Amino acid sequence: MVVREKRVMNRWIVVAGALLIQLALGSLYAFSIFTSELSKSLGYDAASFQILGIFAAAIAVFAFTVIFAGRIQDRKGPRVVATMGGLILGAGYVLSTFATENIVLMYTTFGIIGGIGLGFGYVCPLAAGVKWFPDKKGLVSGIAVAGFGAGAFIFTQVGKALIDSYGLADACVYLGLIYMAMVVVGAQLLTNPPAGWLPKGYVPSANDKNNGRKVDYTQKEMMRTRSFLMLWVMFALSGTAGLMMISNVKNLAIFLDPTSTTMVVAEFQTIAGILALFNAAGRIGWGKLSDKLGRTNTLKLMFLIQAIILFGAAGFFALRPTGEIVQFVGLTSLASLVGFTFGGNFALFPSTTSEYYGTKNFGNNYGYVFTSYGLAGALGALIPGVLAGSQSGFVYVFVAVGIASLVAFGVALATRPPVHVEVEPLATPVRT
Repeated sequence: MVVREKRVMNRWIVVAGALLIQLALGSLYAFSIFTSELSKSLGYDAASFQILGIFAAAIAVFAFTVIFAGRIQDRKGPRVVATMGGLILGAGYVLSTFATENIVLMYTTFGIIGGIGLGFGYVCPLAAGVKWFPDKKGLVSGIAVAGFGAGAFIFTQVGKALIDSYGLADACVYLGLIYMAMVVVGAQLLTNPPAGWLPKGYVPSANDKNNGRKVDYTQKEMMRTRSFLMLWVMFALSGTAGLMMISNVKNLAIFLDPTSTTMVVAEFQTIAGILALFNAAGRIGWGKLSDKLGRTNTLKLMFLIQAIILFGAAGFFALRPTGEIVQFVGLTSLASLVGFTFGGNFALFPSTTSEYYGTKNFGNNYGYVFTSYGLAGALGALIPGVLAGSQSGFVYVFVAVGIASLVAFGVALATRPPVHVEVEPLATPVRT
């Protein structure tokens, strides 16, 4: 059966919807703007595990919610699930206005409810994107999630302005309504392609090799493969470094110059914004590179570069150089480079999951891979919470996450696609 071209939507519309959604979801990475105010209202140090644990809780809930959201998305389609995500995310922020003086409520509203909203919204743009772009999986996965990094830059500025003008409690309400509107509108642009659809001129490589196709794995089949465990471990180890940096930019600036609080606050805003832009750029750059070099080769390269950067950061903080310009340039460069490699995870792991296990059950399958991000969130808060208290604490933090990146590189060296291949006649593709 042939579907007329005019009946198939322009697939870049889906990318536009994905970007709008991810811009709002990326607000999670602007959490550092809340730490000082939460420290005052809740009575804990800004670098304490109690405060950083709110961010870690949101990450963990977000990661595990993707499992269930992905399963529903595979059955109901991306539009309904993403809309639910927007409503829940907005509600979490709005309810946080009542939790600014109660840490349990803050964990419940921002951490749990907000994390659930993130999970429902996040998986849908990726699932739709890899189905519409089988010819550019890495690039489009990167573009789809680049908004997450760019959203951190935008809402670091917007959130700080709202907090300065209206206070923390009211800022939570305004931000919640903004995020809700963005995700719900973006969700209406998401849809799946018609059954059997392929872009014009695209011939799946599997057809050339064996006149069949690699199977679409179910979640249980995927989890029995060695490749799944290796993807899970790599994501957890690599993600830890970026999440540690994102949640500690301000604390790192204070560590370098504890005597200049005003200067540190001003620098923090700039550094956090630049980090967010590099995070977004890394998602597109590493994704596009993986379309040329292959997913696993790109993972190896990214982990190795990330480890080198982190050990370099350990050396920089061990020297603890003086001079405002040297400190600013050094911290900005290191944070930006970590952000660039960290961003690559979110383009490479979804495209690799799709390539290894197919697109039919992608939402559910990637949900299980993404649970490793929850562990990364916990480790990203726990490692500095445990190690950063001493005089040279952040040196040990960077050494620890640098070793984690080297281990991820070692795992990547041994990672191979699953070998189970199902050969069967292909349905006649619909091309536009």
